[in-house]
Amino acid sequence: MRHPLLTAALVTSLLTMQYASRADEGVENSGKARFAEHCAVCHGVSATGDGPFANMMTTKPADLTQLAKQNKGEFPFGHAYDTIDGRNMLVAHGTRDMPIWGKELKSAGLGGETGLRGQLVETLIYLRSIQVP
Repeated sequence: MRHPLLTAALVTSLLTMQYASRADEGVENSGKARFAEHCAVCHGVSATGDGPFANMMTTKPADLTQLAKQNKGEFPFGHAYDTIDGRNMLVAHGTRDMPIWGKELKSAGLGGETGLRGQLVETLIYLRSIQVP
């Protein structure tokens, strides 16, 4: 070992990346479970808009695997967050087919506003992970 400090820094960096990757995977898994519980009935397990309730809706549910593609390759985190939360959407822009999950989840008493935000972010991290090129 000619450069012990460089070697130590490299090992530390790799271990940190491995830990962060496992943490991200845990968040994605939580988001996937939350998606299955609240969203898959309309958007489908594959998130492509083919859920069991999709045919009963006036407007077809969005294909959530295409969000980044429709936004020049960038996942529209803020817009998707606002859409799912729904509490700040302008009523003047028309009817809303999707439930206002911010109100629904917050009233479920799962940690107040902070808990709600965590749940929404987990779901968005999952959705970001399933984007198709």
